[in-house]
Amino acid sequence: MEQLQQLKQQFYALPLKEQRLLAGTIAFVLIMLFYLLAWEPMHMGLQDEKQKQQSQQEIMIWMQQAAVEARALRSSGKRSTIRDRNKPTTLVIEQAINNAGLKSSVSKIESSGKNGARVTLKEASFNQVLVWLNTLATHNGIQVVSANIERSDKAGRADARLTFERP
Repeated sequence: MEQLQQLKQQFYALPLKEQRLLAGTIAFVLIMLFYLLAWEPMHMGLQDEKQKQQSQQEIMIWMQQAAVEARALRSSGKRSTIRDRNKPTTLVIEQAINNAGLKSSVSKIESSGKNGARVTLKEASFNQVLVWLNTLATHNGIQVVSANIERSDKAGRADARLTFERP
């Protein structure tokens, strides 16, 4: 308290011109402190939250589109259920690939043993591959024995080498 009184006395002892200059400087410093310590962090936080919200909305839209695509692929995969039990595994896999819209990505399909097959995909839609694998497992009883999936140069695409077996 005593120090505050001393500062007041020193302030009033200054000429009026210097008092105004000092008061203006103090006001400027206080405004800058408010801006730097309160306003700017709040403003930046708000912008970050808006960007997060926009990103989440984009993800939600993408997920909704993927769900529609998955339903369409799932319903198209239902055509081959139990009646395909006697068909060769490679033929069932090839039909499922066509139904999933992955035919253009297939670089090789070959038999592997009595009830097995190997498939190599290049730049396939990762989402379509997952739906296709699910369709093979749930509707055709064909399981993945080994998989090597790598990110492709294109976004949302993958290169895959898969080995299947039907028990």
